[in-house]
Amino acid sequence: MMTDPQYPPATARHGRPAPPVTATERRQANAKPARNILAIVGLLFGVAALVVTFVPDIEFVAWPLGGVGLVLAIAGLVQARKGAVGDRGVAVTATCVTVAALLTTAGMLLYSTFFGGGESGLHLPAVATDKHAVTFQVTSAGGATVRYGSLNDQRTENAPASTDAWLGQASYNNGSYLLTLTADTRNATVSNEIKCAILVDGKKVAENSGTTIALCTANVG
Repeated sequence: MMTDPQYPPATARHGRPAPPVTATERRQANAKPARNILAIVGLLFGVAALVVTFVPDIEFVAWPLGGVGLVLAIAGLVQARKGAVGDRGVAVTATCVTVAALLTTAGMLLYSTFFGGGESGLHLPAVATDKHAVTFQVTSAGGATVRYGSLNDQRTENAPASTDAWLGQASYNNGSYLLTLTADTRNATVSNEIKCAILVDGKKVAENSGTTIALCTANVG
C-alpha cells in the first residue's frame, strides 16, 4: 500500500520541528477553487433579461429571467464567501446585472403606465378609432362599487344589483398598461357573490370572484 511521501520538517519557533507536510496536503493547498457555476448561469440569465426588456411584445419575459438569475447569483455569492467556490467577482457582477435588469423592466412599465399619454395612453372611456378595446366586466347579485382603469387613471361607478354583467369600456393604441378592476359589495350583511373579468379585444386576460370583494389585474401591451 502506497503512502504519501514525507517532506523534511521545517524548523518552527523555539527550536521545535513543525509536523511534516504530506503531498496530499500540498496538493490541497495549491488546488484552485472550483468554478462558480451558479454565478455564471445567473449572469447569463441577467444579461438575457436585460436584453429582452427592450424587445417589444416579449418584454414581460424579463421578469422570470431576472428573478431566476438573481436567485442564482445570490446563491453563487454566498458560496464564494464561504470559500466553497471561486469567481466571487462573477457572482457580484451577476447580482448587479440581474438587479439592473429587474429595475429597468419595472421602470419601463411604470413609465408607460404613469406617463403614457396621447396616442399611447389608456383612454377612459373608449375611443372608437383606437386599435385595442378593453372591457371591464362585473357581475354582482347584490350590487357593488366598481373601480377600474390603470394605476394612474381610474373611474368609480356603482354596479346595480343584477344578474346581468356591468360593463366598463376603455381603449389604447400603444404602450404597456397594468389594468385593474376592483368590485366590493355595498351591503356587507347580504351574501353577495361578485365576479370580475378583464377582456382585451374580446379575449379574457383576467378573472376572479369573491363573496365581498373581487380583484382583477392584467399587464397588457
